[in-house]
Amino acid sequence: MKKISLLLFVLPLFIFANEPTLDVASQYKEALSAYKVKDFERSYEMLSKLYLTKLSDAKLNFYLGRSAYETGHYEIALAAFERVEMLDPANMRNKLEMVRTYFMLKMYEASELKLREVLANPNLPQNVRTNVELYLSKVTSVQKKSFTYASIDMDILYDSNVNYGSLDSKYNIGVGTLPAVPSKGDVALQLYGDIVNLYDIGDKNGFVIKNDLKLYYKLYAREKEYNIQYISYMPSLLFRDAKYLYEFVLGYDILHLGQVDYLHIISVIPRFEYSHSNTLRSIMHLKYQNKKFKQTAQSNMDAQHYELAYALQQILSPSSYLQGNCIAMQEKKVRGSRDDVDYKEYRLSLIYANQFTSTYGAELFGEYRGRNYADYSTLFASTRKDAGFLVAGTFNMKLDEGFLFHIKSDYNRVNSNQGKFAYSKFTVTTGINVTF
Repeated sequence: MKKISLLLFVLPLFIFANEPTLDVASQYKEALSAYKVKDFERSYEMLSKLYLTKLSDAKLNFYLGRSAYETGHYEIALAAFERVEMLDPANMRNKLEMVRTYFMLKMYEASELKLREVLANPNLPQNVRTNVELYLSKVTSVQKKSFTYASIDMDILYDSNVNYGSLDSKYNIGVGTLPAVPSKGDVALQLYGDIVNLYDIGDKNGFVIKNDLKLYYKLYAREKEYNIQYISYMPSLLFRDAKYLYEFVLGYDILHLGQVDYLHIISVIPRFEYSHSNTLRSIMHLKYQNKKFKQTAQSNMDAQHYELAYALQQILSPSSYLQGNCIAMQEKKVRGSRDDVDYKEYRLSLIYANQFTSTYGAELFGEYRGRNYADYSTLFASTRKDAGFLVAGTFNMKLDEGFLFHIKSDYNRVNSNQGKFAYSKFTVTTGINVTF
């Protein structure tokens, strides 16, 4: 009898305790339905009553923050996004929503600091980085017209085949065989610097001028004739509206090989991006380059380069993405009779990146490429055809604000019907990145 009495006492408590859970679940579902059809007034009204029961639910708090932002409740939106930040610190989308909220609250310094944090993420896709830069120019234009940020990489690199030595010890030509050049491995110090300046032309037209200066040095321990000094300056004009991003880029590149002024390149690159949705984007560019070799011995390698590229990017989660790329290119010689200048090439590649936590992230890259040369070689009694692939993986670890440790490994192999040009190489790079 006591057991029955106890059961009758406990059962109503159990039912009562579970009724709110069932009610919360149904209300949450209804709120999400309102959010998905952009009825933010309704979703805000419902989520603002539910969030106390789900303080540890990052998704609910994000939806609450977005609903609050869209209905003008910016303080509540910021509080919700800050809870998401604590629950899911690797969520890039949430960081950008915090930036927008800071801006509406006129917390411009906090907005700028958060954007710097986002830009320091090495797994940020290049097109998303461009969008962040545009927003950064909007934030800083409230206080000043110009903004500059920079990053520096300091690496140690091992390259198993610095000189692109042939796969085989011999290769065939029309009259017999010749000994191939053996591969040479070496260690190098690698330094890379990138300085970006953004200048907002005006609030009404939405145009931004971007200046990008890149510096690169690779200094080998023994094979000093393969040392590289490279400088690239790329000014561009950007414009963005709701679904489109337009960018017109000019470029001038200078390459020194060893101690020699080797190659100068002038580039013109119109670029276009279209957002199909919040998670799916198309990215396209055209590229024209004029390549001029500065040494007399290489002057007949001068060429006109043409390139058409398309990429489809899928945002898989707030901290990961997948991107497929296809590129078609052609080079045509300016003068001379060399048979290794005119070619057509295509490339297919796939990138997967994931910022697993606020500390650890990784990127995987795979590419297949084919190249067919136009001119017949009497030396090899054939027209050259190359096919190759590249696989690479990068791991990043945040050490402190603005400081990242990274290690990258890649394997590159090219097969050719002219054996002299077939090679494989393996590289490992490790070092520190600093953003400021």
